[in-house]
Amino acid sequence: MPYQYMPGYQPYYQPPMADQLAQLRGAQYQPMPQQMPQVQPQQAQVSGQSMVWVNGEQEAMSYLVAPNSAVALWDSNAPTIYLKQADASGKPSIKVYDLVERNAPTTAPAAPQAAPVEYATKQDLEALAARVEALSAKEKPARKAAAKEDAE
Repeated sequence: MPYQYMPGYQPYYQPPMADQLAQLRGAQYQPMPQQMPQVQPQQAQVSGQSMVWVNGEQEAMSYLVAPNSAVALWDSNAPTIYLKQADASGKPSIKVYDLVERNAPTTAPAAPQAAPVEYATKQDLEALAARVEALSAKEKPARKAAAKEDAE
């Protein structure tokens, strides 16, 4: 039967079945379903460095840090900075620092005050020398008596 043209009719074309290997290769190029992007904390540039702002300690704890790196996280709700670090295996640790205002100007760090040294006066030394002389004079006769007893 010869093919006849019918107005408004378009023949349905189906490509031939692809083999399994071709199907698997085609699946490689299909885009993966997109996951929900994680909300990143707000960052601000300050003199070439970025400041990472977080909303509280819980958000600082959940902030991801690459292995062998550290990041300072600034709390936008409190005067606090969180230093989050990760070791070579990726295990995180966090240190919390509170910002405190300086009230007094600092010119140099104050050296710790040592206890004041007390010196003996000349009179104290002379009195001590006199006591030593008196004690040693009392011991000399006792030593002579003990030496005589040992000789006998």
